[in-house]
Amino acid sequence: MWGFSSKLTVDKNQAQISYKKKQCYLLVLKIWIVLTILIMIWCNSINILLSISQGKLIFDKFPLMVMLTVLILGILVTLLWNFFHSRFSPIEKWKLESLLRNFTEEANILTQHDDSFNFTKSVKWIYSASEQKITITLKTGGHVHFEMEKDIARRLLGFLMKETNDVWILEDNSIKSGSIKMVFSHHADERIAIDDLRKLKKSNMVYIPLTTQLSWDIKKQPQIGIFGKTGSGKTSLIKSIIISFMANDNNNKLMLIDGKASFLAQSGKFAKIPTATTAEACLKLLDNAIAIMNQRYDEMNRDLADENDVTFIEKFPNKGTILIACDELLALASATQASDKLKKPADRLMPQISDRILSLIVKSRQASIALLISGQAFPASLLGDTTVRSNLGMIVNLGKTSQLQAQELFSMNLKDLPQADSSNYEGIIWLDALNWETPRVFYSPYYDDEKLPFKATLLKLTEAQGGGSPQAQ
Repeated sequence: MWGFSSKLTVDKNQAQISYKKKQCYLLVLKIWIVLTILIMIWCNSINILLSISQGKLIFDKFPLMVMLTVLILGILVTLLWNFFHSRFSPIEKWKLESLLRNFTEEANILTQHDDSFNFTKSVKWIYSASEQKITITLKTGGHVHFEMEKDIARRLLGFLMKETNDVWILEDNSIKSGSIKMVFSHHADERIAIDDLRKLKKSNMVYIPLTTQLSWDIKKQPQIGIFGKTGSGKTSLIKSIIISFMANDNNNKLMLIDGKASFLAQSGKFAKIPTATTAEACLKLLDNAIAIMNQRYDEMNRDLADENDVTFIEKFPNKGTILIACDELLALASATQASDKLKKPADRLMPQISDRILSLIVKSRQASIALLISGQAFPASLLGDTTVRSNLGMIVNLGKTSQLQAQELFSMNLKDLPQADSSNYEGIIWLDALNWETPRVFYSPYYDDEKLPFKATLLKLTEAQGGGSPQAQ
């Protein structure tokens, strides 16, 4: 597919178009017949006298052969034109034009029915293709009621799949005041494998592929939430993000909080990365992170005359990004609950931990500090329900999604979410700042522990960076 951009205004139905075509063909045929007769008379006018004088018919067939050749060529050109502008056309632009015309009529977009008469409106299609994406925008001009607008994308997808042999994937759909924008592709999103450090992307700004089509862009989605039951692929995704993050830039640093003191904590300690498994250690680690954040803001604001509104890593590209991975905070809260009850409210640890995490989530983006909150469920009891969620630029729920999770994580009804195959390590993902109308199905990366043993690889990356312990100065 090559890039193109085109517009199509539809104000007539197929019957009207076919009738006008037939009338045009008949007119052209009549003109051809008249011209042929006139040319034959003109070219054979001399032969009339010769035929009379010689007593036999003398007829010049050459003009007739020329006109018949013109007729045949005209028919062939017309047939080719109709083929290339049909749904069978090998040219994507012309094929789409035909498909959109037919869909406009099949979906009954043009005709509005009244008690006494029918009248026809017009709609405009704007369609383009680039980078394997096909963007189709329908300008309804206010002639289509809202309930029909909401269903146009689904119906168009079904129509395209029915009328062509191509694979059609609806990537995105948005509706704005009489304009329906739909993004399609012919290639479905696929999971990726993390099995070779040499293949991982390297850059100053954190930009990490998650699937063949989706990536984590720290500038657009600085904070992450990953949730899923045991066996849903959550650990594989966290491993993939951590290794990709550390390989992304030699200046990147990692800090870990593991409420269950399990594999993630063991890996962090093995790789000599700051790791907290108790409430006291967690509070100390978060205080250090906040001190680093404040220090970074001081460095950025040192020049009061600087007009640039940029992130820390954009201003100081050699100082790296910090990722704080917080796994199973609910388990940490459960382990701390008994001791917290014996303390005064002001001295209880979990409320202090929650306040610091909330502070980092809200303030750390410009300081190039990212947080990854993960667990079997969103820790709403610790972090609140709306403030944290609204600041998570990337939300992934792996495995089956319940109605409660649909509301907590995506603020949607379960029936409005796409269906993911939990048996295939799929889930639902939301990425901020991409103009998505709804979340999408997510294919969790496959982390190959045989080719990239997680602990050994993490230690290797940490040592290559001169240690994994970010400290406030």
